[in-house]
Amino acid sequence: MSRTRAILLTLSMTIAAVLGAAVPGIATAEVERASTVSSVTTGVAAAPDAETNYAVAGNLPPRSELVCRSVPAVEICYEASGDHWWVQDQSSDGASAVVYWENFRGGSLYRSGFCVNSLSSGQWGQCNKNYYENSTLNGFPCTWDRSSNENIVCNSSGWRFQ
Repeated sequence: MSRTRAILLTLSMTIAAVLGAAVPGIATAEVERASTVSSVTTGVAAAPDAETNYAVAGNLPPRSELVCRSVPAVEICYEASGDHWWVQDQSSDGASAVVYWENFRGGSLYRSGFCVNSLSSGQWGQCNKNYYENSTLNGFPCTWDRSSNENIVCNSSGWRFQ
């Protein structure tokens, strides 16, 4: 291997290591690409590479540790200390409760995704994420009736959580 080639290889590996350290980890919950979601309706336009997580059952932390918002059928809460989304399905209509989130850095959309609660009505589910501390985080309560269509329907009014 030539000296120039060895230097280029070393330099590229160093750059890859630095970039890997600068980008936060992905959520520890199972991450799947939103391949079954064809669109998000009612004023929320998801990025094409939006992350989709399926919430796992959990015990809701004390309300004093959460910022919560609700609409008919869905309550969403954000736990800043662990970057957890909490979602509760408050309806027995068969649709899943969802939070669609957007993470902005420097005024630009950096990441977006869904936390889908397919647990039974009344149960809280959580998705564990990892966001930059000084970023902006918006959340929109949504429902998803996968048996009747592929659209996630979100409340067009979201809230800032971070």
